[in-house]
Amino acid sequence: MTISYNLDISSSSSWTFLKIIFRWRGSVWKSIIHELAAWTIVYYIVFVVYRVILNNDEQKIFAAFAQHCNERLDGYIPLTFMLGFFVTIVVDRWKNIFANIGFIDNVAFYIASYIRGHDEESKVVRRNIMRYLCLTQILVLRDISLRVRKRFPNLEALIDAGFLQPHEKRMLDNVSNDFTKYWVPINWVFNLCYEMRAKNKVLSDVLLNGMLLEVKNFRFALQTLCNTDWVPVPLAYPQVVFVAVRVYFLICVFSRQYIITANVVNKSLIDLYIPFMTMLQLIFYMGWLKVAEALLNPLGEDDDDFECNYIIDRNITISLLMADQCNDEMPMQMPDLFRTGEKPLYSEEAAKMPVNPLIGSAVLSDIDEEEKVVMVPHPSSLNPTPAGSPQMRQRFTDKLKAKLHRERSMSLQNTVLESGRTDFLDVPRKSYYDNNAFNKEQRSNSHHNLETVNEEETDVPNFSKTIG
Repeated sequence: MTISYNLDISSSSSWTFLKIIFRWRGSVWKSIIHELAAWTIVYYIVFVVYRVILNNDEQKIFAAFAQHCNERLDGYIPLTFMLGFFVTIVVDRWKNIFANIGFIDNVAFYIASYIRGHDEESKVVRRNIMRYLCLTQILVLRDISLRVRKRFPNLEALIDAGFLQPHEKRMLDNVSNDFTKYWVPINWVFNLCYEMRAKNKVLSDVLLNGMLLEVKNFRFALQTLCNTDWVPVPLAYPQVVFVAVRVYFLICVFSRQYIITANVVNKSLIDLYIPFMTMLQLIFYMGWLKVAEALLNPLGEDDDDFECNYIIDRNITISLLMADQCNDEMPMQMPDLFRTGEKPLYSEEAAKMPVNPLIGSAVLSDIDEEEKVVMVPHPSSLNPTPAGSPQMRQRFTDKLKAKLHRERSMSLQNTVLESGRTDFLDVPRKSYYDNNAFNKEQRSNSHHNLETVNEEETDVPNFSKTIG
């Protein structure tokens, strides 16, 4: 079942936490009561042994052991780090499972709206399609939810409950394979939808496609549930976390004892018979762990697990109503009350409550909207970068240098090929460019090209003068 407490926290006050802190079902107290009781019993057994049974020398050894454990406990077992990551993973899985639990509303709207007709055949087909979808959901949930499994332990129970008919069970049994048969009712749904299109009960292929897409989405959600059940969190991770928390508090049984032995460095400043700080730590850390344990499989029988049987009942009831009784029904269309300018009304009690309008934050600024505003162009749009500016000249020079370098390289290669000297082609590129004569020629050509660039730049029109 799911424990709801939202009504208790509907308004925030100084006493709100008291409404939920003392709840029992689904509470942290119920989840950790056995661990807390067992730890307390073991703690006081060690307490009595240390104070009554051990002699002075043995007490000194115990004190040294307790100090050794206490100094290294938090560093060697980082509970906060381990629990934080583990609970994050578990909560994400929990949210994903609930998001894909399979509410039938969307696909039921499509089926009821797109398969037209008030004749008996159309009604039967619509109802059977809804029933097949619910049957698919039950076949999935009875394999992953213990509560649904107890409700429908076999297929005969589905026949007695009306979700499956005898001839349909025979068809399921005749499907011979070693895998699950969740897909069979979905296959029936697709075939029925196609048959309705062939009989023109579905008016177009576009409507048929939209209807089948919704069926596919419903099936995909159920497949996601199967995937999360088939492939859980790797076993080593929960083992590490579960063992770490329990080993931590097992060591605390020794390390958190109040040391009363004389002449030891870790003698307690105060002697208390109740280790309330460690007990609080156990409540918080163990409660944190119990949250993860409860959410790890939300389809079980814990207090906060999902109400799968309720979802099944809801889906079959609503979908059959859409398919038959409420199909193609709508109220008589009459003018609404707001047509005459009526304002939305409140009850007398609700009218006493203030209404804070949701408006943009800039609306509350002190800008005078009545003030006349003169619109002018931005200065940057009046002064674009002149064509003869240093920036434009540099970009033009860089582009021209790159172009001349490419042309020179292509010309040199063509000259080598025309001369028939192929030995140049076998020389590495770096060695070829390291030739002194070639470098000298390159420097000479570069100097000549720069002079050419400078001469051509004088021909660039001065757009700034034109703009001015």
